[in-house]
Amino acid sequence: MNTTTVIFSNMGDTDTLVLKNIWEGIPNVNVVEINDHNGSFKRKVDTAMLAEKDTLILCGHGFPSGLMSPQFYGDRLVVSERNSRFIKAKRVIGIWCHASAFARSEGLHGFFSSMFISNKNEALMHNCTKSDGTIITREEVLFAKRLNELIKSDIPMSEWKCRLIEQANMNIDVTRFNYNGLTYLP
Repeated sequence: MNTTTVIFSNMGDTDTLVLKNIWEGIPNVNVVEINDHNGSFKRKVDTAMLAEKDTLILCGHGFPSGLMSPQFYGDRLVVSERNSRFIKAKRVIGIWCHASAFARSEGLHGFFSSMFISNKNEALMHNCTKSDGTIITREEVLFAKRLNELIKSDIPMSEWKCRLIEQANMNIDVTRFNYNGLTYLP
């Protein structure tokens, strides 16, 4: 029986809350949610990553240096160079801004987002001026649901980007930006 562990850095904003669609309905899922009030996360996250041998999903906001913590005290990163060596899963999926840069620097293999626009401010910073907040959120939900279907399928990760692009409306500026930045690292 395959298992899935999700390390979910929940900032409590719409940008991260819609990410729950990624693992919705996936059987045998263990969600390790980090938020601004549930205390120290190091041991929980490290233990969960070490234990997961099948599918590991890492998601939230982040940087090229790792997955950001929503806690405003202590460690600023949930997943970083400190604990990336604990990742043992066959399938690793990283969805946060610059996850692919982090994966490359840490030698991880799997499916990762690059800069991923999830709000109007990020859209404007990346010259995506045609999409308002409603469109951006709708497209992020669609992405998460499409990714969910791929995770549940037997389709090789190497085909995920092409399949996602085939389903997307690439005429939408933020969608084009986000999907073109997806990366599979063998």
